[in-house]
Amino acid sequence: MRFKSLFILPLALLLVGCSTNQSTTKSDASSSSARKTTTVSKKASVKQSKKAAAKSKSKAAATSTSQAAKQTTSSSKQSSTAKASSSASTQSSTKATTTTNGTTRLATLNQQLTKALGNVLLPQTDGLTSGSQQLNVRYQGSQANYTVSYSVGQTAQAFNSKAVAKETPYATVNKKTYASNQAAAQAIGHRNASDAKGLPTVDLGHQITGYLGSGAGQRYITWNEGQWSLQVHTYITQNDLGIALAKQTVNTLESYYLPAPKSVGSIQLEAISTDGLRQVIQWQAGRVVYKVSAHDATTAIKLAASMQ
Repeated sequence: MRFKSLFILPLALLLVGCSTNQSTTKSDASSSSARKTTTVSKKASVKQSKKAAAKSKSKAAATSTSQAAKQTTSSSKQSSTAKASSSASTQSSTKATTTTNGTTRLATLNQQLTKALGNVLLPQTDGLTSGSQQLNVRYQGSQANYTVSYSVGQTAQAFNSKAVAKETPYATVNKKTYASNQAAAQAIGHRNASDAKGLPTVDLGHQITGYLGSGAGQRYITWNEGQWSLQVHTYITQNDLGIALAKQTVNTLESYYLPAPKSVGSIQLEAISTDGLRQVIQWQAGRVVYKVSAHDATTAIKLAASMQ
């Protein structure tokens, strides 16, 4: 019985030790698990924090880019608006210049000429490329026979002012009434197309043929268009100048339509000299002959074509 007690006591101590070891092991395992959970939690928290920071940065960048794009768009719109405003201002200025220069000045002078001469034919354009605001006019004569001189001065002078008489005219418009239609026709100096038959020819463009006449060192290039006969004078040694002016005239007459003569008209142009008023356009209207003279062929055509 004593032997059994001695045997049971060590066995009980062994069982108590095992129980203690298992409890410690479980406690250690529980502590390790808690540490792992804390670590995972921390890692997850760090990851979420990094993701949140990245998203925040991405949103900030997107917002910055959007704002920059809006600012660029706004700047572009402002620039476009400024350009449109500038363009409108330029167009407005151009229209104002057109309204306040030659057309108005000439219209005012024509009104005064109509009061002085009655209902007569006058150019409705001044034929100028510049200086329209300084256009001046003087006249002499009556409704049946008059001459109107057009000049450009330093300033715009009063209608028919004595000061205008000192200016050199760049063009004149003349009306002369003859005793008969025949006398008026003879004054025109019209040439028939048949007069040029047999002469050398030159192509003037627009299906028009010019004829080359010569004599005593002079060259005459002639052609006909409807009731109009046309002639360009030059020297034989400067034949190219004459042909060039003839071609230019044919081309200009494609854009400007001269009055219809009753019954004939003539154009006489000088290619070798621009001194004085040597570019002349004349046409008949019954007993009346209208004559436009200018220093430049194109100016003469523009004036004659606008006569009303």
